[in-house]
Amino acid sequence: MHGMGFDPIHDELVVNSPLAQAILTFRGGADGEEAPIRVIQGPNTKIVGTGYGALSTVTPDSEGNEIFLPIGNGGYQGGGPHQEGILVFDRLANGDVPPKRFLIGPSGQVGIDPVANVLIVKSGGGMMIFDRKANGMDKPLRVIRGPNSMVGGGQITTYPEKGWIITGTRNGGYGVWHVSDNGDVPPRWNIPVQDIVARSDDHPARGAQNVGVALVPRTKELFVASSQSNRIVVFAFPSPPPRAALLRAVRG
Repeated sequence: MHGMGFDPIHDELVVNSPLAQAILTFRGGADGEEAPIRVIQGPNTKIVGTGYGALSTVTPDSEGNEIFLPIGNGGYQGGGPHQEGILVFDRLANGDVPPKRFLIGPSGQVGIDPVANVLIVKSGGGMMIFDRKANGMDKPLRVIRGPNSMVGGGQITTYPEKGWIITGTRNGGYGVWHVSDNGDVPPRWNIPVQDIVARSDDHPARGAQNVGVALVPRTKELFVASSQSNRIVVFAFPSPPPRAALLRAVRG
């Protein structure tokens, strides 16, 4: 099991397994050796291979009653190559069922904003923003990419009520963009996690490899999992400044 998502509306845990080529859904209160309540698995699902760059994440859309799974060619063991893209399943799908939609091309971690009705895919060193129901060869509405954008690795999360997109930056931090952003635009706000979470030894990572992120809007806190420092760190998360104020600060 490589990835996990929580559906707060239906109180369900959605887990993907690259080796089993499956999506498993558990009760939110599952405990011990408990069987999943639904399993999406089989040749009709198009969930194939063991691509580390693709099948490692899964995103439930609790508002839209759907599950998003990226597939690709990275790390496949036999049977490839395969078409890259985003598979979309009905939340209640069970067994060897085909996907509802297949967005062809972009393959990476997915964020959903049901308020703006968009799908965000981290792909090709940037973020591609699609209509939430994008299918086939549909083109993105907007693309955030370029040297100024600073889009880096790490997981992606969203805060739909504010239109925020939160993910890693190339300097080892976590940045905040808006779903309306387009082009080579910098994050509206950036937490330099790598500089703050420094290891006490001389390990070269010094807090890098921030792979997991979760935002708790009620308490205005951002949780970041730093794999190299083996810690989960918590930051206060105030509202990002308007872009005009950010540009004035940058330009002096």
